[in-house]
Amino acid sequence: MALTPPRLFVVPAAGSAHAMILRRGPARQVAALGWNRDTDEVTLGQWLKGRIYEFRCDLSPDGRHFVYFAGTGDPDHPSGGWWTAVSRAPYLHALHFFPKSDTWSGGGAFTPDGECWLNGSTGAWEASSEIRFCTDPAAFPHSTDGFWMGELYATRMELRGWARTGTGYDVVLRKPLADGWALRWWVETGQKNRALVAGRYALEHSAGAGIDLPDWEWADLWQGELQVAEKGQLKAVALENGRLRDTRLIRDFGDMEFEAIAAPYDTRSTRERSR
Repeated sequence: MALTPPRLFVVPAAGSAHAMILRRGPARQVAALGWNRDTDEVTLGQWLKGRIYEFRCDLSPDGRHFVYFAGTGDPDHPSGGWWTAVSRAPYLHALHFFPKSDTWSGGGAFTPDGECWLNGSTGAWEASSEIRFCTDPAAFPHSTDGFWMGELYATRMELRGWARTGTGYDVVLRKPLADGWALRWWVETGQKNRALVAGRYALEHSAGAGIDLPDWEWADLWQGELQVAEKGQLKAVALENGRLRDTRLIRDFGDMEFEAIAAPYDTRSTRERSR
């Protein structure tokens, strides 16, 4: 594994075993990968030389489409520096593309019936047989925070079985486990070697016991199994008598390097892609 492990964030679908993994590292390089949580199969999609803002991403309930907010910060980029896109998972090539000149708003979410809701993207979009857009502006909380999309992210996680308390930067999410335990997630800013705004995890018990988990970057329960991203690895863990143990390594992402990959549905020429 690399000396500095990559950062991992997982965007699970609400309603199926599909998920998107965002693997970040080195700085300003992100790989998007598809993950079947039932079979452990991981499929590489595409790399991006830039930043994907993980709290503003979502995967459709059937795992087919991905909406995300990304950017290079380069005002000379054709996008204006940042953009919202809707792609075919696990790829990033845009089926629908919405340029932006700043990091406020952007990204989106999918409704339970698979409609794509855009978080403040300007301009008109054309409906297609492949993507159905949600025209109800109140379907999800709209946020304009340039760093953290608290209300949008928390609402998305409620659709995945998490319970929420608090709002904004004070939001706390909890998911019940077995034997009185619960998984707790909250926001912290300024963590060492982490994004400016990042999530923190802990396990807490109804009787008052707790386990702080500062190295966990993502965790969730799937089919009774606790799945975790930590130090560049995706793994399954078990909680037994107040102690954690690893049960299975799903994938180590430490040795990946940037690859220029074309999405199979990208009809542009090689020269056009390089622009």
